[in-house]
Amino acid sequence: MEFIEDPRIKIARKSLALAWIFYSVYLLVIMTASYTLENEPYMWGLPRWIAIGNIIIPIIFIILLVFIVEKFIPDIPMTDDDEPEKKE
Repeated sequence: MEFIEDPRIKIARKSLALAWIFYSVYLLVIMTASYTLENEPYMWGLPRWIAIGNIIIPIIFIILLVFIVEKFIPDIPMTDDDEPEKKE
């Protein structure tokens, strides 16, 4: 008897890898920006590393995340197709 893997598992693994890569890049960019930028006032009277690292970069990554979810993560059903639908 051969085990047939659910195709949703394959999609979930790819999504997990994509999420880890996205999060790692996000942390790398945040930490690099916070470490290399200076304390000179930039906007709203905040130091440059806070304004860019804690406000601007997260906004950019949220917009990027919306694009990634729309283009690279498929919409998959959570129910099995073999099961009959239950009527209420």
